[in-house]
Amino acid sequence: MKPASRRLPALCALGSAVAALMAAPGPGVRAHGSEARYVVEVDWTRPRIAHTYGLSYSELGLGAYRNEVETRTVAGRRCVVGGLIGFDVDDAYAFDVDEPVTLTLTYATALTTPFTVVWDRNGGDGLGRTEVRPETGEAGDALQSVTLTLDRARLAGHGTRGIDVAAGSRDGLAVCDVEVARSGATEAPAAFGRVRLAVTDAASGRPVPARVGLYDATGRMPLPSDDAILVHRYTDEVRRLSLTRRAFWPSPHRQAFYVDGGYEARVPTGTYELVVTRGIEYRVHHAEVEVRPGDTTAVPVALERFADQPARGWYSGDAHIHVERHTVRDENTWAQVAAEDVHVANLLQMGNMAGTHFGQPAWGEAGRFERDGHALVSGQEDPRTVHRGHTIHHNLQRPLHVGPEGYFLYHRVFEESRRQGGVSGYAHQAELFNGRRGIALDVPFGIVDFIEILQQGRLPTDLWYGFLDLGYKLLPAAGSDFPYMDLPGVVRSYVRIDGPFSVDAWFAAFRAGRVYVTNGPLLEVAANGGAPGDELHVEPGAQVEVVAEASLNPDLDRLDRLELVVHGEVVATEPARGRDRVRLRATVTADRSLWLAVRAFGERQEPGNLTVAHSAPVYVIVAGRPFYRDERVPELVAQQRARLRELLTEAVDPDRDLEPWETRSLLSEMWPGQRRLLAPRVEEADARYRALLEAVEDLRP
Repeated sequence: MKPASRRLPALCALGSAVAALMAAPGPGVRAHGSEARYVVEVDWTRPRIAHTYGLSYSELGLGAYRNEVETRTVAGRRCVVGGLIGFDVDDAYAFDVDEPVTLTLTYATALTTPFTVVWDRNGGDGLGRTEVRPETGEAGDALQSVTLTLDRARLAGHGTRGIDVAAGSRDGLAVCDVEVARSGATEAPAAFGRVRLAVTDAASGRPVPARVGLYDATGRMPLPSDDAILVHRYTDEVRRLSLTRRAFWPSPHRQAFYVDGGYEARVPTGTYELVVTRGIEYRVHHAEVEVRPGDTTAVPVALERFADQPARGWYSGDAHIHVERHTVRDENTWAQVAAEDVHVANLLQMGNMAGTHFGQPAWGEAGRFERDGHALVSGQEDPRTVHRGHTIHHNLQRPLHVGPEGYFLYHRVFEESRRQGGVSGYAHQAELFNGRRGIALDVPFGIVDFIEILQQGRLPTDLWYGFLDLGYKLLPAAGSDFPYMDLPGVVRSYVRIDGPFSVDAWFAAFRAGRVYVTNGPLLEVAANGGAPGDELHVEPGAQVEVVAEASLNPDLDRLDRLELVVHGEVVATEPARGRDRVRLRATVTADRSLWLAVRAFGERQEPGNLTVAHSAPVYVIVAGRPFYRDERVPELVAQQRARLRELLTEAVDPDRDLEPWETRSLLSEMWPGQRRLLAPRVEEADARYRALLEAVEDLRP
């Protein structure tokens, strides 16, 4: 049976057309908070299938589906029709097995397009996957069946609401029957022993939280015991997590759990691979562990540092984590972010036109929970639309949710955030969800502090560099967007604090520009003694001496190079040549005002899996003139003005928002009025860009 901690009765029915339960937990998982995903339980059971759901995320490798679910009768069969359909196999029939399982799906040919089947699997990342191209069959055949073998099926409820299998198609599918048959090949363990971990910081000897993987010779990870940290993943509460390819891990087996210093579990006997990590500053513990029958194997794990960033004044933060807290003192979430060694975890209440999810219990100082230098802090990702991007607001004294009548007027939230002492910016590199439009509108008013520039193993710079070349100060930030994209701390911002650590000091230093973003490399940079965020006022022709350092924990990746960037161009490079630390010295002649920054790369440079760090700029001001890049201003102004026009001329697509089941009708209804309200603000932003262009032309020699 599934662990008792995953069992709760379903909530009351909400009366949909499919007799579904919206935002209600199935009996196989504990519920936590309001549901930001589309989750509808369909009254459609089959032998050996305990629950069937229409979903937007499977947590088994398929996500961001926007097709809602319904039932239709085809050829006398009642079929479930949607984009993503999940199945919870009855625990009494199969739970935590390791064997081939046969899955037969019967589908309606006229309503089914090519689809993907995923399942809870042993080994690797725990995610099985196969593609299916439906057959149309003989003329007039309304139904067809496909039989698949689910290799190394585990069926231990790893997916949303404890599902084991899901089928998804962007263009839709209709499942009219499902059959599951075990092969019976699972071998019962011959004997059991116990493993006991004690994870400490090697320097202090104190117990510390950590991320752990434990794998037998086949790559199978025993299900974590109740000693593992219970993680809030949307409304599910789980102990076992799959790692994305962007999360560094030295094993091909990529399932893990968190521990808070100590851990004990009963496991089958044998030799295990043990991996223990704690963020990017600690060396990885990677060893073999032997568990003998009837014995307890005690494993002390003393994690050694590669670097001690706090000792140098640098403290990490994650700009973008979604976890609903019911109480300020959320020990589980604290342990998760401390296990990744994140010092400031910004827990973002997420809004849309209809309401909010991932709620926070308090705000400002009252909403912070700090222990041992690791803090949970309330913030928000709101407003957010697919038409003009997602925004983030940190360090708020109270939440700022605008009703649907003024939801597209993002500047109202930015301005109020500033009045509260908040720090505000655009999420997702200002690229996803048409964020380039929104940031084009808001930057000229001086209300945008940062762009979440590092995310999902990508650090695109053209948009950010473009605004810097227009003379606007924009800071870099890094956010994991857990649980949508990565685990907390896979990307992070480091902020330099002069003096003792506190949350207030962290935000003050970030606002001052003492920051760099990274998923591995560590940076230091000074220009004529000035730090990132500083303005250096010099005379024409002055020599600016830049000294920069980069280092990279060799357990994560090998350092490749360190670069000095001036006005977006690389002007000096220091190759690593096998070293894990490099130092660069260069002289920049300041004939005009400019911005400069440094960036470092590891050897892993594949798209979407880049090892990289980038500092905030140092601004060199020559004779009091702005630091824009004169020759690029006409081109860049034209780009931003074009994006402003898009805001008003492109149609809103109500089906593309991430929660269309909540916002679709509101967006369609409200957009004409919102467009009229936006028009004067767009005109004013356009006028500011034109004024900038004229000012540059006037200053040309």
